[in-house]
Amino acid sequence: MPRAALRLLLVAPLLVALVAASQGPGRSAPTRPGAPAAPAFAALPRIAQLEVTRLGGIDHVSLREAAPLLGLRATWAEKERQLTLADASGKVVFEADSREVSFHGLRLFLGRPVVLRDGVVLVSKVDFERVLLARLRPALLGAPPPRPRVVALDPGHGGTDNGMENKSLGLKEKVLTLDVAQRVARLLAARDFTVVLTRKSDAPLAADKATDFRRRAEVANRAGADVFVSIHFNSLYPDTKTSGTETYTFTPQFQRSDRAWSPAERDDTERDAAPVNRYDAWSSLLGQCLHREIIGRLGTLDRGQKTMHSAVMRGLDCPAVLVESVFLSNDAEARLASTPAGRQRIADAIATGIVAYADAVAALQPKPGP
Repeated sequence: MPRAALRLLLVAPLLVALVAASQGPGRSAPTRPGAPAAPAFAALPRIAQLEVTRLGGIDHVSLREAAPLLGLRATWAEKERQLTLADASGKVVFEADSREVSFHGLRLFLGRPVVLRDGVVLVSKVDFERVLLARLRPALLGAPPPRPRVVALDPGHGGTDNGMENKSLGLKEKVLTLDVAQRVARLLAARDFTVVLTRKSDAPLAADKATDFRRRAEVANRAGADVFVSIHFNSLYPDTKTSGTETYTFTPQFQRSDRAWSPAERDDTERDAAPVNRYDAWSSLLGQCLHREIIGRLGTLDRGQKTMHSAVMRGLDCPAVLVESVFLSNDAEARLASTPAGRQRIADAIATGIVAYADAVAALQPKPGP
């Protein structure tokens, strides 16, 4: 990726957590005692006054209309049915009828497909506010939170739940996730972060999975975590060819998860906001920082930045990302994860992504007066 594009992503100001009311009814999410309230959507008037087009009960905005407000050039390619937003730092490419966006060369999946209607390219208002502005020009929106200092790391699985396995190499996901989390914790502690692990041994947090997931979020909330990263390894066994990296944030209110877009899956749209939905935009930027570093440092195939209704992220009071760094069902990637040196590379990438996010937030803090 061009250095200028990386600089844009690292120093771009952040979008505040958005109110859910813009797309329909929903209950406000509870906040842990003593936690600061998530700031409300506070767009400058010219962004707030973008014309809204309602299609199928969903609000959309025009990318071409938004482009000059974002300081970007909009270019339409009729043959490819693609609209590109660009400046000297990089470009973002949207394709009509597709959810996939090329964001400075990285794959990003929106919550709804891009719509071409009467020659106008539209994206859902939720995607525009909670995903795109967080990565493009969030300087137009709200005040940033304090620089993150407390990081919660969640080693996936544990106890009787082995997670994914590669039996030929003797690998269990629960062992690898704990090892990587411990390595990330050491790297972050050396940078003066306070780090909490949701589990420090092979023992689960509860006998049943639903309670286990809930308690992991409770550990992070009690610690006052500013960031939550759940560490996992992927598998599609018996498919042993698929490889690459995926990162997930929690699905925004009124949208389907990525899995639910598959033909055989049911629509899992949620009408009520989860607590973590207050931080959708922050999670989106955190996911971008992590995804960029893992892809860049491991050289893995980019399988995209996606969303899921993750039980472990649902109750969080902070931005959150779930990382699937490599596939244990792919022997080449499993061998990387099987060695201490390989797991250190994964930990380095995760830690660097977290630091990049924290530095981006720090760059947004108000400058002291004279």
